[in-house]
Amino acid sequence: MTDAERQAAVPPGRQPGEGKPGRPRSAPKRHNGLSTREEILQAASRLFGEQGYAKTTTRQIADTVGIKQSTLYYHFADKRALLVSLLSSTVTPALACARWLGEQDLDPVVRLCALVSFDLDTLLRDRHNLHVVYHLPELETDDFTPTRAAQTVLRDTYRDFSRAALASLHPPREAAELAADMDLVFALVEASVSQRQWGGEENRFRYATSALRGSLRLLGVARADIPDVIARAEQALADYRAGVGDPPPRSGHDAG
Repeated sequence: MTDAERQAAVPPGRQPGEGKPGRPRSAPKRHNGLSTREEILQAASRLFGEQGYAKTTTRQIADTVGIKQSTLYYHFADKRALLVSLLSSTVTPALACARWLGEQDLDPVVRLCALVSFDLDTLLRDRHNLHVVYHLPELETDDFTPTRAAQTVLRDTYRDFSRAALASLHPPREAAELAADMDLVFALVEASVSQRQWGGEENRFRYATSALRGSLRLLGVARADIPDVIARAEQALADYRAGVGDPPPRSGHDAG
């Protein structure tokens, strides 16, 4: 080949003598704006939901994304790691926010309201259809005990925040009686996962608003005080997000 032919063979944007580009995908990138890791998680979630965890292979996941199987293993050690990452994608952020809230000088009712609001927003912004993943039978096995343990820690944090909020609102005996029902707050938040299959974004965020207000009513917060509590909670979350670089919620919770 002559020098002129070599020059003509160089692809646009590269100079003669530069190394070859990295290994190409086996198919074009499908989801603009998502990282390869996020594409893998999205594909895994869909395939787990459609055909089950046991029947889904890492090769199928890689083929769905349009990458080599070795690229998938660069991001995740195995299929179990994929499922653990999917499950942790909502619990881990909520626990981090709860730790931060616990360190702030906040009214206990505002603190709980902020956790509820953050957790609802995280669950509703989830891309991975976790309402399906959460019902996989494999989650009952010992392999996923750490994931279940993290969910237990989050539930216990809700209980602690709820007891502190009740103590700030009511006499001891009344607070103790109301505390027996406070797991309902956590249940209202967790139920938002199933809202993803019951309609569009508008319905899901309508549920989030109701769940937030309902949580405060369970505590015994006066109806007239709810808008102020929500506003103060959202300000606390704005401070938190500013510190950690978390994206703002897609839709504010209507305090009216």
